[in-house]
Amino acid sequence: MKDVLRLLQAEQETERRFVLEVAGDPDPPTGWSAAMTMFHLAQWRDRLWNGLTEAAAGQPVNAPPGDINELNDAEMAGAAGVTLADAAARSDAALTSLIALWETMGDVPFKWYLASTTGEAIVRNSYLHARVHLAEQFLLRGDAERSHRVTEETASELRGADASPHILGAALYNLAGVRATQGRSDEALTLLEEALPMRPDLKSGAAEDVDLNAVRDSPRFRALVEST
Repeated sequence: MKDVLRLLQAEQETERRFVLEVAGDPDPPTGWSAAMTMFHLAQWRDRLWNGLTEAAAGQPVNAPPGDINELNDAEMAGAAGVTLADAAARSDAALTSLIALWETMGDVPFKWYLASTTGEAIVRNSYLHARVHLAEQFLLRGDAERSHRVTEETASELRGADASPHILGAALYNLAGVRATQGRSDEALTLLEEALPMRPDLKSGAAEDVDLNAVRDSPRFRALVEST
């Protein structure tokens, strides 16, 4: 994969602009606040940084075991009362540390969930993951156009960076959901036909994904989610 540093630096600037923009806004009526989102990103960036430093020291590295959703839910209790400024500063510092570590280590073997190299792990953790949450924030704030644009740009940037299939596949799957909600069903199905072979683990969720309601009755969709 190429352009890892550029992706990370661009994401850092995007997050800084987002935080400045929403600092004086009320929290969304549902879902996570901006502070909770930045807290969550910081948690996972710190976690990955610890794993990378263990690997650099020749120590065993193990990603957190168990159900990730349960882990996230348990951790979010710690976000209560955290200010956006504090959460954003911590997340930004963690990303700065990951960027510095990437510049030192480069792309070397490193197992972290689906990732098998340091580049894959960092891009999944601090670019794709963060972009998913930014798109969600704009949607919660009633700005579907910007939310969709974030998802579109994410897929385009990762394709241009020759991202690994498990990373690009997730981004294309997210874009398929956007296209389906926009009424562009044929484009959505074409994206799913590209994405799901890259990420067959997403098939079970696709069958229940409300963003894909518009294409659920399509024979093309059924063929995709029912294939083995």
